[in-house]
Amino acid sequence: MVERHIPLPVSKAARNERRKAFATTLNAVAVSVFVYAILQPVMSGRLDLASLGGALAAFIVLQGVLHYILKQVED
Repeated sequence: MVERHIPLPVSKAARNERRKAFATTLNAVAVSVFVYAILQPVMSGRLDLASLGGALAAFIVLQGVLHYILKQVED
């Protein structure tokens, strides 16, 4: 007979740490998109408005998702 593995319940602290780690990763991706696609072309003088708009939209969306995740952190 095969024994089933019963998953242990995840603690509140573990859920919070997982959420904070994911939010930190999203923040790092958002900042790298900002630097690579917005700040670097502006500083070098080769500004492309289409990529600037897309990068700005991606940055805003990533920051929005990050804040949504951090609102779910339990006290």
